[in-house]
Amino acid sequence: MMPHSRKVAGLAMLLLSGLWLTATGQDNGEVILQGIYTADQALRGRELYLANCSSCHSTDLRGNSNAPSLVGLSFTFIWEGRSVGEFFTTIRELMPTDRPASLPVSSYADILAFILSSNGYPAGNAELSADVDYLSGVTITAPP
Repeated sequence: MMPHSRKVAGLAMLLLSGLWLTATGQDNGEVILQGIYTADQALRGRELYLANCSSCHSTDLRGNSNAPSLVGLSFTFIWEGRSVGEFFTTIRELMPTDRPASLPVSSYADILAFILSSNGYPAGNAELSADVDYLSGVTITAPP
């Protein structure tokens, strides 16, 4: 292969990689800043959070000595660079600690919407999906 041909082949691979990432929902953190939940969903999530999560993570999401904070720098320190899918799976499988995986999947999505809202991520026009494959392609970045 000629040197010029290798450059063209390399550029073609980069382009195809970018198209694949777009097609599979993989992103570089921009999607979360465009709004992946609705304001109504976050409101439903707030009620569910207060009923199911606040006894450990407190009403202001700041946590306590036994449960981590779900807002601010503490949240960003733990979750930045990881996927929304990983966070969703973690809360769905492990929470509440006294009855893990006991809520409907849609309730976990609503609670996640509330947590994202509480961290300053903007609401969008579509509800947060419970599709882990899609959510796994959305990277948690520092809030705006």
